[in-house]
This record gives sequence, C-alpha cells and structure tokens, in this order.
Amino acid sequence: MKILESNRILPSFILLILLIFSNIEKSSAKNNDTIFVNNIQVELRTSYGFILCHHTEMNYFRAHFPAFELSVQQATFGRKYWQSRLNYPAIGFTLFYSELGGMPEIGRAFALYPHISFNFLKSKKNQLNLKLGVGVSYVTEKYEAKTNPKNTFVGSNFNAALAASFEYNRMITNRLSLSLFAGLTHFSNGATRAPNNGLNIAHGGISAKYFISEPQAKIPKQHTDNQRFKKWSKENLSLYTAITYSKKDIDEFMGYGMSWSVYHFQINALKRCGEISKLGLGFDLVYDQTDIDVLKHQGIDCEPVEILKPGINAAYELIMGSTSFIFNFGFHISGKEMGEGRLYQKIGIMQSIGNRFFATAVLNLHFGWADYIGFGLGYRILK
Repeated sequence: MKILESNRILPSFILLILLIFSNIEKSSAKNNDTIFVNNIQVELRTSYGFILCHHTEMNYFRAHFPAFELSVQQATFGRKYWQSRLNYPAIGFTLFYSELGGMPEIGRAFALYPHISFNFLKSKKNQLNLKLGVGVSYVTEKYEAKTNPKNTFVGSNFNAALAASFEYNRMITNRLSLSLFAGLTHFSNGATRAPNNGLNIAHGGISAKYFISEPQAKIPKQHTDNQRFKKWSKENLSLYTAITYSKKDIDEFMGYGMSWSVYHFQINALKRCGEISKLGLGFDLVYDQTDIDVLKHQGIDCEPVEILKPGINAAYELIMGSTSFIFNFGFHISGKEMGEGRLYQKIGIMQSIGNRFFATAVLNLHFGWADYIGFGLGYRILK
C-alpha cells in the first residue's frame, strides 16, 4: 500500500471517527438518560498470533507473540429502528497493544479504534459475532533507509488501524460472558508515506465480557410494511455529491519523503430498498498527480487533463441513523495511467452535519491494495 502524511490526515480521521460513534451513541440514548449507563460492557481479550509475511523480505519477522485488547462498549437494545434491524449490535472503543515479538526493527504497536459488533444469532445464550473496527495506531519503529531498512511494513509511526474478527460468545450469567475469537488486525498509512506494505497480524484467543450493571431488556423488532420502499417516489430517492482530498506517496523509484495530491469528485444516485438499505449507481472523477510522475518515469509526456479518470460504479448504502456506510464497485472508463487496473472499489463513511451536508472519509482500493484515503465534505441534493 501507499499512504498518508500522519500529521495532516490522522487528526481529521480521528475527529471524524469520534464524531460518528459519539453521534450513534447519542442517538441511542437521547430520550432516556439511563440507557447508556445500563448497557455498558467491559471486555478483556488476550490472544496469540503472528505477522502475515506477504513479501519475501518480510520472512525475517516470522515470530509468534501475544496481543491484548481492552474494550468498552454499549450493547444496543432497539431504541433506534436500525438497532433491531441489525439484530442489536454493540458499539464501543477498543485499545490494542502488542510487543510484536520483541523485534527491534518493528518495535511495539498501540491502537485505539471505535468498533461495531454484529450478532448473527437470535439465541439468548449464544452469539456469533463479527466485530469490525477502524481507528488510529502507533508503531514505535518505522522504515528508515539508513538505520532501519528491514522494516518495509510501514513508512510512518502513525497509521490507520483496521480490525476484523469472528467470535463465538456464550452467556455464563446475565452479566458475564466468555468468548473464543479469531481475527486480523491491519496497520498502514493508506499510501501517504512509502514504504507501506502494511502490517497484518493474524491472531486468535479468548475474552471475557461483563456488564457493569443489569442490562436493559431488548425491545422486540417491530413489523414494518416494506411495500412503500418499492415506489419510485421522491422520498425513496437519494442524490448526493462529495469532494475529497488526499496526500499520497508512491513507489520507491520516486524517492521517499515526497507526496502528491489526489482530488476525487463523486456523485451517487440511490433508491431506498428497505429501512436501512439503499442501492444505486455512482460516478467518480479522479485527478491523481502521481500519475504524471509515473508516466514521466516511463518516458511518456502528458497534459494534466489526460490523467483524469472518470469511472462508473454500483453502490450500496447501509444506514445507521445519521451515519451511513457506503460501498462501491466500479470501472474507470478512461485515463492515461492505468498501472493499477481499471477496476476499483471504495469503502466510505458519511456522517450528517445538519440537514443536507455531511463529512466523509473514503478508502479507495484495487482488490485489497489501498490506493489512497480521502477526506472531504458532501451535499445531499435529494435525501
């Protein structure tokens, strides 16, 4: 991967994530002051894992080591409509720590990230959860050309943190539960500073969760008539646009310590197909300044307009109150530099600001390879 200037991007990233999750929690509790307190759950995880060495030069770091996580979360109970539709997910924050095998070249890793845990079973005693988190991490050692050339995992100390794990959870009492889990934790700077191969940690272990007070009973899911979402009426249609900006570093042949700007304009037109879902189409227009230098390195001259990359995509939006997650799978129609391929994917977060405006963060990918992370603002023409 290739990624961010931590001193510019990460503060915006952290602010957006905190805004999103504090807003979700407030929307769950604003009509009942005791709801949030009564559903606080503390979790301690301990696990054992290893670094996935996806490049030959990384084989030097094939060590096994423990990792520890402390989480505080709110177990939702259906106060807002999307909570029961998603089978009462838990929302909170996780603190991660590992010594990464004690190797001086990569040091230790710390991470703090908001998370959401989805439950796929309806049993009162058993849960099968998917826990997803995104936030910020700090790796104590980074790549240095002269003093630390072996660490090609990350080119910056501050990085984005992404975590995913599957978990089987068993309620022991009304307030205590035990779990077995396996997951993947990923650190990278999103291509703002090279090298950025990414630090991938596969790990599995056990955890214990405890409600600090008697948990709030869940409100049963209310039946709704989805027939109204089949109509192509104005209230079921959405149209919004956004502009994002990113700083990007590219491969070593361009030299370390340099960065370029990426401007991304997007439009999404969607139709609501359920209370929490929208489907539709999107259009992207990307101006990536790194393309000019990549083409020059290949002996190809071009005008700035020639590196514009228009693209069309299929879009899906998951609605969680004033916060939405949007997923796009697209195809670049044209563009003079297509070294990373025409197919692309986007994972975005949108947080409403007032009635029409929203803040957004978008991770742009090429089949798992991070191209850049953009931050910006958008406007809802049709809500």
